[in-house]
Amino acid sequence: MSIKSLQEYKLIFWDFDGVIKDSVDVKTDAYLSLFPNASKDVLKRIEIHHLEYGGISRFEKIPLYLEWVGLQPTDQVIGQYLGQFANLVVQKVISSPWVPGVEQFLKQKPVYQKFVIVTGTPQEEIQEILIPLQINQIFEHVFGAPTQKSEAIKWTLQNYNIKNEETILIGDSKTDWLAANQTGIQFLLRETKISDFSIHYSGNKIKDFIGLL
Repeated sequence: MSIKSLQEYKLIFWDFDGVIKDSVDVKTDAYLSLFPNASKDVLKRIEIHHLEYGGISRFEKIPLYLEWVGLQPTDQVIGQYLGQFANLVVQKVISSPWVPGVEQFLKQKPVYQKFVIVTGTPQEEIQEILIPLQINQIFEHVFGAPTQKSEAIKWTLQNYNIKNEETILIGDSKTDWLAANQTGIQFLLRETKISDFSIHYSGNKIKDFIGLL
């Protein structure tokens, strides 16, 4: 896909981890470090699930992983693990490398285009992350968890009265692709080597944004 074809869209939805920041490994390491006593098999299962469903929020993943390691996912326990996870990731995400070319791409946004973030990162946390990166003003809206990506897309299309065919989602996971499919918009995959979905996906995909500048 070329910059010319991306410029044809009036609205671009952006996932964050793995699309704007190369921070998927940060989240993977954080999930695994939450469960130091888990077996290697369970840790591998957590890793595979997290990478395959990158767009699903920690609010859904942590209760599931607690069950996998044999812990009762009560509200108190979930809250404790959510707190530990947040402490592990925020600063590491901020300092993680940009996906090559994306910072320049974002800052060269044409005035007629609207950019919106849809991420599984909690709402307050993603807003906290964007400010030191100095890209928070680029986006019309920022949608984090617990808002579902498909609901965020529907709301934006309705409020801006933009047609589905004038809209694209750039994501790096099966979850992102499903959100695009559910809402009838185009999808562009940011390809990574760590996701089976990325390897086998046969639609439009890019490795980075350097060739699009």
